[in-house]
Amino acid sequence: MKNYLLLALWVVVFEIISASIGYATQPQVDGWYAALERPWFTPPNLAFPIMWTLLYALIGAAGFYIWQSRKDGTAGRQRLSIFMVYMALNWSWSFIFFTQEQLFIGFLWILAMNIAALALIAISWKPQRRVAVLMIPPVCWTLFAALLNGAFWWLNRGA
Repeated sequence: MKNYLLLALWVVVFEIISASIGYATQPQVDGWYAALERPWFTPPNLAFPIMWTLLYALIGAAGFYIWQSRKDGTAGRQRLSIFMVYMALNWSWSFIFFTQEQLFIGFLWILAMNIAALALIAISWKPQRRVAVLMIPPVCWTLFAALLNGAFWWLNRGA
């Protein structure tokens, strides 16, 4: 029972952080971002909070399982380190892209985030398959987001 409560706490904390980031960047979404030329495959704005709510639940659960295994020697600490790098990249991307209006740097940033996520999946596949599987939907979404970010940069590079 205790583990389920801790898992739920991890998910709730990740959801609160996600919502806070969304709230903090909303003025730029409604202003600067709304004025950009959009790639034809841009989802409606409503899709993003829905997707990120689902994805942060998965990421929070993965983080919980990684945290639990942090004492599994070097491999456990390595998974935790990569997860922390991934989360730092993940949580800061919105500020780089929206608040700083840095489309190209945001593109490079999200590529680095995807590399960290893929590395985490790779090193978790055998020892913590559950973590790897939980991270597959987020990395699929952020690979699409990287394509979207790159297209925004390309279409608006002269602006």
